[in-house]
Amino acid sequence: MNTKLDKLGAFLKPKGRVAVALSGGLDSSVLLAVAAKVLGGGNCLALTARTPYTMADEIFDAAALCRKLGVEHPEISRSEIPEEILFNPPDRCYLCKRAIFSEFKTVAEQRGFGTLCDGTNADDLSDYRPGMRALRELSVVSPFLECGLGKSDIREIAHGFGMAVADKPAYACLLTRLVHGEKIDVRTLSKIDKFESFLRANFVLAVRARVESETVRIECVPSDFRKILDGAERICAFAQSLGFKHCSLDLAGYKRGSMNVVQ
Repeated sequence: MNTKLDKLGAFLKPKGRVAVALSGGLDSSVLLAVAAKVLGGGNCLALTARTPYTMADEIFDAAALCRKLGVEHPEISRSEIPEEILFNPPDRCYLCKRAIFSEFKTVAEQRGFGTLCDGTNADDLSDYRPGMRALRELSVVSPFLECGLGKSDIREIAHGFGMAVADKPAYACLLTRLVHGEKIDVRTLSKIDKFESFLRANFVLAVRARVESETVRIECVPSDFRKILDGAERICAFAQSLGFKHCSLDLAGYKRGSMNVVQ
């Protein structure tokens, strides 16, 4: 791992000052930690988007990391769903990332940071990631991808740094829990966020709450089914307290991007 970490450090060092798009997840958190180690916290800028479809836990984790590293951390806030993604189109990720990263670039440049980086890694090439097109169009730099590092490499770096995020499951924006083509309701996004936070705090860490009409469908790996079933009564009661009429467990298990419509 030292070789890979050294390679990453050698890639970042000539940049001098970098801005990092920080979601609070594993990849971007480790990238920021490495950049702060190589360049110094004062030569790094972390940018986070606070939107109705951002997980509250992720924003909290992002802010905590920046305080620890001594990195300035401005937020880009949006209180409403942008018109272009209001009906959750299949290219939602591209449209959203294009808009948010455009704002990130503007803020970074205004503060004297000419390089904007993100946590895209080598494993992302095998997944459906329409947002990567926006990154290319905006010339966002992806150091992990450039250095050939995948998810296991990033976790290893995190463990080496003693980061709490090292074993954090991969999460995604809350819009991935909704059906394409239906109008997005901010209140539903809030309910999903609260429900998933409840599940992570009490039952399983790796979980998705997919919503179709008035039903919330829990996805987790089959080995965690028993934890959900043992807490079924409590889970259903909490789901109903949020306003969901029905709560179910998907026996097919967790599937990344199960709500995607691939164009």
